[in-house]
Amino acid sequence: MDSASLWGYAHTLFFAIWFVAGVRVYMLTARTKNAARSFDDRKALVRRAEILQAIPRACFALILPTGVELTGAINVYPLTPGLRAASWIIGLVWLAVILAGAGARGRALAANLRIVELVFEAFAGLVFVAYGLNSLATGAPIDDPWFAAKLFLFGLVFWSAIAVDIGFRPFYAPFHEIAVEGSSPEREEAISAAVNHTLVAMAAGLVLVVVIAFIGRVKPF
Repeated sequence: MDSASLWGYAHTLFFAIWFVAGVRVYMLTARTKNAARSFDDRKALVRRAEILQAIPRACFALILPTGVELTGAINVYPLTPGLRAASWIIGLVWLAVILAGAGARGRALAANLRIVELVFEAFAGLVFVAYGLNSLATGAPIDDPWFAAKLFLFGLVFWSAIAVDIGFRPFYAPFHEIAVEGSSPEREEAISAAVNHTLVAMAAGLVLVVVIAFIGRVKPF
């Protein structure tokens, strides 16, 4: 098996796992707004969604270095050994932050690591969006439109991940109030709004993953 096939397989595999796990997280999250469920049942759904969310996030981190390796293998863009090494360092450190945060779930460390991750996602998203848009507009530094579009959309995935986090944060306060004082129409409305915003961001991320995979595989333009 040549390097292009190997890295192409790994890259596609991470996209597939990301999508399947992401759909499962979407389904679990959607069920948390059902007021007919007991609080303990809804709490278990939130816990399962939070734990499972580590899988697509881990795939997200590993897609970066495998994508860089694939880029070099198919000669889309000339890569230096330093760039390859940097992509692996960034990807593995990012993965370590994700796994450490998942292991520290519920503690202050997890919240701090998530802030670090969000800052990185905001910056990385900006870099990929700017790089992709500039290449689409000028043909440089990437002269293949399909690859430039893929980079642009990959940048949007970073921002959709941030939107998921921001959208779900308003869920916790009314959910905690339900645990202490019981359900109320106002609290359920706040929970539904938070979940709905989160689901929109999740759906956007999943659609982007599918489109990116399609462009990378088919190269339609």
